[in-house]
Amino acid sequence: MTVTGEILERARRDITTLTDAAEYRGLYRGEEMLYWLHLPGWIGEWAAQNSPRRILDIGSGYGTLSAFASMLTGAQVFCLDSEPQRISEALRAKHRLTVARGNIEQVPIPWTGPMDAVILTEVIEHFNFHPVATMQKIAAHMGRDARLFLSTPDAASWGRVPDGYRSYRDMPPPDPDAATIDLHIYQYTETELRQVLNDSGFVVLRLERAPGRWGFHLNVEAQTAP
Repeated sequence: MTVTGEILERARRDITTLTDAAEYRGLYRGEEMLYWLHLPGWIGEWAAQNSPRRILDIGSGYGTLSAFASMLTGAQVFCLDSEPQRISEALRAKHRLTVARGNIEQVPIPWTGPMDAVILTEVIEHFNFHPVATMQKIAAHMGRDARLFLSTPDAASWGRVPDGYRSYRDMPPPDPDAATIDLHIYQYTETELRQVLNDSGFVVLRLERAPGRWGFHLNVEAQTAP
């Protein structure tokens, strides 16, 4: 096992022992890596050359990649999630995680200063609004040549959301006062995801597919445009 792999497993063990969440210890722990299989290695390669100091994990869930990034890089890791209680106080303390509640589509990012990297795993398919505005907001909080590490279901494998939008372009602009639902709203093809990222100010550096559970997931490393 590589050093990166060993650190990831240590992070997963910490969540298992420090989080009182049967959901994580059961189904989710067994399948989470299937969604973002390539990202830990990519984060490790990037971090070895860049010494990041500030990393933002949006939709951080139980904190697997947040804890991993903290252990791997020593950076300050900020976590934004609509259900921040899923990251236990014990895990926050052990890995110096700064956690806040919020829906990235509807609230400002609560921390000032540029981020060296943003982790966005299994989030963009939950966006209720047009994705470009939110992705532009994220890009605006990143430093020059910062990295975005993203995963999302591949619509070519999963198919479209039943009774959903025909195109992401039909989605409404963000509304901070609108009611939202936490479901898959739109699943992207590779072409669509590349277009959204390009329109938002990112350059895709590499894209691979992870196996997933019900279908493939797109794993992306992107860079803020110079």
